[in-house]
Amino acid sequence: MSRRNKTRRLLGFSLVEVMVALIIICVGLLGIAKLQALMLSNTGASRMRALAALEASSIAATMHSDRDYWAGTPATSTIVNDTVANKGITSADSTLQTTPNCYTGGSDAPCSAAKIAAFDLQNWLNDMYGTLRGSTSTIACGTNVGVVSCTITINWQEQTLAANAQEAAATTNVFQSQNYQLVVNP
Repeated sequence: MSRRNKTRRLLGFSLVEVMVALIIICVGLLGIAKLQALMLSNTGASRMRALAALEASSIAATMHSDRDYWAGTPATSTIVNDTVANKGITSADSTLQTTPNCYTGGSDAPCSAAKIAAFDLQNWLNDMYGTLRGSTSTIACGTNVGVVSCTITINWQEQTLAANAQEAAATTNVFQSQNYQLVVNP
């Protein structure tokens, strides 16, 4: 009789064992799905941060090429909005608020340093509008010990995904405000 019980036990898996294995596999697959969603969210955040860094580097290079204007500016703050309602440039220097037409052979030829800077800033604004929609940029220039330095700050909203229940309970807003700062000596 003991031999008969042994052969019966060796015939295969029981239904309980199969159900436990299925539950373990399902929990593992749900964990992988959560990790994939978190990875996609982090990839999007990294993309936005990389674009902000590239845009700040772009305007920094433009400021170096427009050194005649930026190195001689008094302490000013230039705000660049690229939201649909506020698309434009606000500056204490009124020449930066208008786009010159001297590059197209208009009546403003030859261009002054301020008009070239305004043209380049407007082109940068158009580029920012295409890459970091809804962002606000500030270029604040000041003189310290005879050296002009400008701080470029880019602010944008970033959608985040909570990794666990505790993080989800701690964050009340799905969108978080992010910023990137770069200091330039034009």
